[in-house]
Amino acid sequence: MSDFGRALLPLWHLDPEGTFLNHGSFGACPRGVLAAQSAVREEMERQPDQFFRLKAMPTSEENALRPTADRLGRFVGTSGERIAFVANATEAINTVLKAVDLTSGDEILMLDCVYNAVRLAVEDTCRRTGAHPKVVTLPIPIATNDAVERIMQAVGPRTRLAIIDHIASPTAVVFPVAEMTTALKAKGVRVLIDGAHALGQLALDLEAVGADWYTANAHKWLYAPKGCAFLYAAAHVAQRTLPLSVSHYHDLGFPHAFDYVGTRDVSAFLSVPAALDFMAGFDVDAIRRYINELAREGSLLMRDVGGEPVAPEAMSCAMRAYALPQRRCAEPADAAALRHDLWYQHRIQIASSAFQGKLLCRLSAQIYNERSDFERVVDVLQRRGWAGR
Repeated sequence: MSDFGRALLPLWHLDPEGTFLNHGSFGACPRGVLAAQSAVREEMERQPDQFFRLKAMPTSEENALRPTADRLGRFVGTSGERIAFVANATEAINTVLKAVDLTSGDEILMLDCVYNAVRLAVEDTCRRTGAHPKVVTLPIPIATNDAVERIMQAVGPRTRLAIIDHIASPTAVVFPVAEMTTALKAKGVRVLIDGAHALGQLALDLEAVGADWYTANAHKWLYAPKGCAFLYAAAHVAQRTLPLSVSHYHDLGFPHAFDYVGTRDVSAFLSVPAALDFMAGFDVDAIRRYINELAREGSLLMRDVGGEPVAPEAMSCAMRAYALPQRRCAEPADAAALRHDLWYQHRIQIASSAFQGKLLCRLSAQIYNERSDFERVVDVLQRRGWAGR
């Protein structure tokens, strides 16, 4: 435990006066990884023609994206040929929605804790195709078996695609995605796993999960620069999985068509090895043990303000959400005020949301955090009136 904590803050550009308990929203890229990205950018700008024609175009034997995909693939339990780089999970999900054949009356299944951008993308797809969104409501706090049972009860004869969160954004619940995938595919439903928060935080074996598609952001828990995510496509759906932009190499198909979709900054993608090296330098398993144990300590501390964990321990990770007790139903303005006041008055950064009428406070444990960070947020919440608020 002593190898981690606030002593590591100088490895990031994070405000040293702040208490940063919201790594989950946007991540934070270490200085060393940013330096690796800067080196790639300098190489790109020193000789743009050579860089793009040799390093970024899929027909070049020196294409640097494919070896990077190979290494990332090994880290997540698949091959590089199943990995395409995209800017973020939202782009990947829109890509998959375009790849699914939908007609009037078909259904897209999603959870009520789905990320808002995903919900909007599904609703837009349904407006264009005549399909319908079908939302599965999951109670909070959730019980271990609730999710699978409720999802399978919602599947109908016209359900074509299910979008399942690996770790839900507002509630931080970790879902048993392999079990869900097996059950859904037995019903003939294609499965897309939104693993935006999972890469780096959880040990992944995508082949074992068995989903048709899986996407995750690398800029969060993998410590990569912003604008870096991947889309996994199983072999049987790869042919239909194509970039949103039609560009020079579109006919090459998945994943090569994604390597070059016009001139863009690929330095974030090519910095993934540096991010993996950063994790390996601390030992990936040691990182996960530390942040999960710290999150468990935080759960015990949050009891002092009446913070009710949204997920049982078996469905929890280093990012956890707590329902704060209120005398009335929570509104989005409550969540915004909590987040705003904690930062601008106390220099504590958290995530918060109003979900199912409850005010959720989401805290992320990272290797630059320590117990005192959680003690500080609990102290401030107590002074603001919880648990009797």
